[in-house]
Amino acid sequence: MDKPDIQRGDWIILKPSEDAEGVEARVYNVREDGSLFVGYHQDSFKTMKAKAVWAGTYWQVV
Repeated sequence: MDKPDIQRGDWIILKPSEDAEGVEARVYNVREDGSLFVGYHQDSFKTMKAKAVWAGTYWQVV
């Protein structure tokens, strides 16, 4: 699967692995290397920030 064209402000599904359930994450920055800086809610109360990379078929948190 080709890497989708993602822009700042888009929403993606972020997963720790291909089999895992994903969470919605908002894209705050698209870096020159193609990685993303995203934010998401963990357990409905804690806001997390993370780096995400394209893992071939899904966005993976690094």
